[in-house]
Amino acid sequence: MIEFIAGCLVFAGVILVISSFVEVEYHRPHKGRLGVGLLLILFVAIFALQVANAPPTPSTTDVEDRPKPAPVIASLQQKFEMDFDAYDYPSWPVAYELANCSSNAYLAPVFAERELKQRGFTDVSTLNFGSSLGYVAMIGDTAVIMFRGTNPSEIQDWFVNLNNNSIKSKDGSVHAGFWVSYETLHDQLMEVLRQKNPKRIWVTGHSLGGALAVVCSYRLMTDENREIAGVMTFGQPRVGSSEFCKHMESELKGRMVHFVNENDLVPRVPPSFEHFGSLVWYTDGVIRRSRPPNLMMSNGEEPMFTDDFVELPAMSQQEFDTAKRKFNQQPKVQNSPDGQPLMQGSSRYIDDHDIERYINRLR
Repeated sequence: MIEFIAGCLVFAGVILVISSFVEVEYHRPHKGRLGVGLLLILFVAIFALQVANAPPTPSTTDVEDRPKPAPVIASLQQKFEMDFDAYDYPSWPVAYELANCSSNAYLAPVFAERELKQRGFTDVSTLNFGSSLGYVAMIGDTAVIMFRGTNPSEIQDWFVNLNNNSIKSKDGSVHAGFWVSYETLHDQLMEVLRQKNPKRIWVTGHSLGGALAVVCSYRLMTDENREIAGVMTFGQPRVGSSEFCKHMESELKGRMVHFVNENDLVPRVPPSFEHFGSLVWYTDGVIRRSRPPNLMMSNGEEPMFTDDFVELPAMSQQEFDTAKRKFNQQPKVQNSPDGQPLMQGSSRYIDDHDIERYINRLR
């Protein structure tokens, strides 16, 4: 409609300008018509420039249709103490902090400690055994446990060697590799927790680190009778059987979120295991969410979702085997001396797995 009106005004302006030269007296243009015509054309040109420079309007196709809350101004410690519901709008201030912790976990101990303390943490303990690495960062009476994931230079080898082997826990099957990797750090972690005695515990990690975060939260709740404030993972692979995931869902009760960025392949494998908790999937310019259990949040209110819930599809075994063969044939990612990737994976599936892309989503 606006375009039609603007077109009519331009047409009228042009007619007035032309007619001012056609109906002349003493060979002079009709000044009144000429002036009005030029003003109409100038008005439409200014309007068009304003429209062209206006900011884009919000998309109306976003599945997450609740209004985004106003940004929260809070200290680092306050962010970890805020109420948290995994099925609420995904703008939790703690999510950005945990994504950065997951990135910090890739650093060597001396650099990780320096980075975490610069961000506001007061004490940092290292968990280290073989290739497994994690940190416990304290702020106030809160402990943040973070685990290192798979380095960019190792992601293809890790994917190729990933399998479906499982180990039996008393609450269902768990991926054997993830269980054993965490087990090497468990005693160290418990010693740190006994010394620090935190009232609040958050657990996080990216990629393999996210899988270790899931196993860690299970062990702390089940074997150590520890309360978990929340678990947030980024690009996390599938960890347990259906039985295990149902148990974890009932234990965490709206305190587990797993983030997925676009075409990140890792959250779809291994195919014989499952996810649990709240899915936040950034895809095609919108945020897709998993269906909340019983459609109720912790405050007793029904969430304002559309009916278009999704679950991240697992790879079939055939797709999994094909992907491993392709990754095995691709050139590996090379790192510079300071650890920065010199060549990203040739597949978008690998590029979308980068922890920095997750952090950018949460800025």
